Amino acid sequence: MAKKKRKVEAMQEINMKPAMNLILILIPLLLTSMEAVKIAVINVATPQIGPSSEAAPPDQRPEDRPLKLTIALTNRGITVFARDQVVENENDPLGPTIPKIEGQEMDAEGNMQNAMVYDLAKLTEMLSDFKDANPAEENIIITAEPNIKFRYIVEIMDSSRDMRDGERTKRLFPNVVLSAGVA
Repeated sequence: MAKKKRKVEAMQEINMKPAMNLILILIPLLLTSMEAVKIAVINVATPQIGPSSEAAPPDQRPEDRPLKLTIALTNRGITVFARDQVVENENDPLGPTIPKIEGQEMDAEGNMQNAMVYDLAKLTEMLSDFKDANPAEENIIITAEPNIKFRYIVEIMDSSRDMRDGERTKRLFPNVVLSAGVA
């Protein structure tokens, strides 16, 4: 009986050129897109939900109560609260603690224009005085009206964290808590 010879078929190699070309194009593309994306983080705390801490006894002096420093941003200016009391403006007792001042502000196109701006220097000076009187306090609460732009809130956060005096930096209130808007 005669044996039939089987033809041994050679396996064909897979063409890897298209896959390698795709990878060669994707790697630089992904690397360049990652450089374009920059993420910034601002450390803040959210208000805690729950009952308030113990109420202060009525015979306790105001200096013994916690500072509970709060900054409220409004369209008229900055109102500062300390120990649940409004820090009054000497010139206008019914107005904000630090009214807006005339200054320069960048518009949407990046041009500088005259506008009413928050007096951040006066705020930082006032917060420095609070820090000198209460050196152990590190918390500050920031609240704003709903129509206040977020960049103003960030500027207030930066002004309340530290004070730069030449080459020295004085740490003010690093623990920022964002609260619900002003009613």
